[in-house]
Amino acid sequence: MEIVAGIDVGGTFTDVLLHHPGTGELRLAKVFSTPGRQADGLLTGLRQFDVPLGELDAVVHGTTVATNAVLERKGSRTALVTTRGFRDVLELRRRDRPTTYGLTGAYRPLVPRSRSFEVDERVDADGRVVEPLSAGSVRAVADALRAAEVESVAVCLLNSYANADHERTLAHELRRLLPDVEVTASYEVCPEPGEFERATTTVVNAFVRAPMSRYLGAVQERLKHEGFARDVQVMQSNGGLIPARRAGELAVRTLLSGPAAGTVAAAAFGEAAGLPDVISCDMGGTSFDVALIPGGRPAVTAESAIDYGIPIKVPMIDITTIGAGGGSIASVDRAGILQVGPESAGSDPGPACYGRGGTRPTVTDANIVLGRISAEQRLGTQDGFTLDRDAAVEAVRAHVAEPLGLDVTAAALAIIRFANEKMANAIRMVSVDKGHDPREFALVGFGGAGPMHVAELARAVGATTVLVPPHPGALSAYGCLIADVKYDYVTAVGSEVDDCTAGGIERILADQAELGRKTLEADGFGDEDIAVEHVAEMSFAKQLYSIRVPLGGDREAWTPAKLTEEFHREYLAIYQGRNPSGSIRLISLRTVVAGKRKPVEQVVTTPGEHPAPRERTVVFADGSHTVPVLGREHLRPGEVLAGPAIVEQSDTTIVLPPATTTTVHSNGSLIVKVAS
Repeated sequence: MEIVAGIDVGGTFTDVLLHHPGTGELRLAKVFSTPGRQADGLLTGLRQFDVPLGELDAVVHGTTVATNAVLERKGSRTALVTTRGFRDVLELRRRDRPTTYGLTGAYRPLVPRSRSFEVDERVDADGRVVEPLSAGSVRAVADALRAAEVESVAVCLLNSYANADHERTLAHELRRLLPDVEVTASYEVCPEPGEFERATTTVVNAFVRAPMSRYLGAVQERLKHEGFARDVQVMQSNGGLIPARRAGELAVRTLLSGPAAGTVAAAAFGEAAGLPDVISCDMGGTSFDVALIPGGRPAVTAESAIDYGIPIKVPMIDITTIGAGGGSIASVDRAGILQVGPESAGSDPGPACYGRGGTRPTVTDANIVLGRISAEQRLGTQDGFTLDRDAAVEAVRAHVAEPLGLDVTAAALAIIRFANEKMANAIRMVSVDKGHDPREFALVGFGGAGPMHVAELARAVGATTVLVPPHPGALSAYGCLIADVKYDYVTAVGSEVDDCTAGGIERILADQAELGRKTLEADGFGDEDIAVEHVAEMSFAKQLYSIRVPLGGDREAWTPAKLTEEFHREYLAIYQGRNPSGSIRLISLRTVVAGKRKPVEQVVTTPGEHPAPRERTVVFADGSHTVPVLGREHLRPGEVLAGPAIVEQSDTTIVLPPATTTTVHSNGSLIVKVAS
C-alpha cells in the first residue's frame, strides 16, 4: 500500500492531494499560501487529512521558490569566476531588447560586474589547452571572493564544455579554500556551447541554490519531525521528479516546477479522454501558464527565459507565462485605458472579496460581481474563509467603473474581456506562432480560475473542445502524483555530422544511459522500471538555433546518413518547407533516463440522486441569464449538460457559457463542446 501526497505551492493557494491506493480515493486540501514561509502552508494542508505523516510513502512537491528568488532578485550573494578577458559576459549578453521596437530597456544581471572575477587559463573550442590554469590566480580569486563576502560562486570558463579539466580543478580548489561558500560549475549544470547562455544558467543555479536548499531542508526536517522519514521528491521543469537532496544542487532545473506538473497532468487527462492534441491552460491566482501538447507529449525546449536577459539552457517543458490570474489587479492608467495585471493581489491581502484587507479590484472580484462565483460558495478547505460580494462591487466601482464612466456590471465585463484577450494571445503564441492551428487542439482548463474562463478562451481562438479535469484547481498537485523520476544528461559534440562515427555516438549515448541507470538504482528503481530516451540537438551550419531530433531508445547504428535523414524529417515537420542545402552540425547528444513510478488508480464513485439544482443570475457577453447551479460531486458519467450553467466544487467554479454542451467522461472529466 502506497499513500502519496502531491503538493503544489502557488502564489495564492497551496494545493495538497492525497491518494490512498486501498480505496482509490483522492482527498483535497486547498489552503492559503504563506509567502516567505511556504513550508507553513504545505504543512497546514497535510494536517487537514486524518493520516499521520509517518504513514505516507511519498511526498511530491512542486515549488516556486527558485522562480521567485530570480524574479524578485532575492537569491544568494553570488559571484562569477570566468576566463580572463570575459568578465563582461553577463552585461554584453546578446544585445537584444525587451521589446522589438523599443529604444530602451532595463536590464540588471544577477551578478554585478563588481563581483565578476577572472582567472588565467585558456582552452580553445576543440578542447585543447592554450594556457594552463594558473594556481596563483586561483588563490588570488579565492582571496577576492572571501573579501567580497559572497555566499555562492558560479564558475564558467571559456569552452569548458569541450574540456572541463580546468573548470573541474578550479571548482575543487574553491571548495577547498572557501568551505562555507556554495560552488556551481558550468560543466555540472550546462556542459553546452553558447557562452552567454551557459554563464547565465550557471549563475542562476548558484543564485538560487542556497535558498532552494534551505527551503527543501526545512520542509524535509519539519516532515521528519512529524514522522515522515523518506526523501521529499521535487518536480523539475522537464516534467520529471528528482529527490530533494539532489534538487538543491541542481536548483536551476526546478524553475518551472509547478507549471510543469500541471502540464504533465493535462497531457494524461487529454489522452484518457481520447484527445491527444491539447493545450494546457493553467490560470491560478497570479499567472496564466500555457503549453502546447501535441500527440500527448508536452513540447520540450532546450532553452527558455525566466526573465528578460536571463536565458536558461536546461531542458524544460515549453511553457509561456503571463501575468493574468484570478488575483490580477485591474486599474485605469493615466491615459484612461483599462489595464489588467501583471500586478497581482496574491494571497495577502488578496482580492477585495477575500476580506483580508485588499481594496483593489481583481479578475476574481469581476467574476463575483457578474455572478459567476457565488458569495456563499466556499473556496478551498481553509476554515473561516468566506467571500464578500459587497467589497468586490465597491472595488470595481471605485477603481474601474467610475473612472471609465461605466456601471459596475459593464466594468466587470470589461475586466473579464481584457483578461481573456491577454490569455487568448498567449495561446496563439504557443500554437499559431509555432505553426500549429489552435482549432485542431482541445483546451485543458485548470488552476483555481482556469475553469471559469477556458470555454470563452476556446471561442476566442477558434477551438471547439474543452476538457476540465476532475480536480482542476489542484491539477498541478495531481501532476506531482503521476510524474516519473527523470534525469537528463547532455554531451557537447559540436562537429559536422559527416565527421561523426556510429561508434562514437553509441559510446556517448551508452555512457549517459549507464550513468542514469546507476543514479536511478541508487534511488531504489529496478531495471524493469527504467526507461531510456535519446535526443540529438542538430542544426544547419552557421544557424544560431538548433532543433531536437528524437532518437528513441536505440543507441546503436546512428550513422551520419541515418542522423541526416532524421534531421531532415524533423526539420520538415517543424518548418513545413523545403530543406535548405548545406552541411549539418551535431551540436550535442542528450539522454533522458526515467524511473517509472506506480500509477495512480483513481476510483470515480457513482453519485446518488441529483439534488434539485439551485439557480442564480449570471452575466455573460450577451446579457444576463438565470442558470442552474450544480455540484460537481453529483454529476454522473455520461450525463449531458446544456449551457449556460455553473458547476461548483471546493477547488474552483466551472462556467459553461451559452451555446456549449458538456458531457461527463467516465473518469469524471467534463468534455465541453463550444459552438464557434
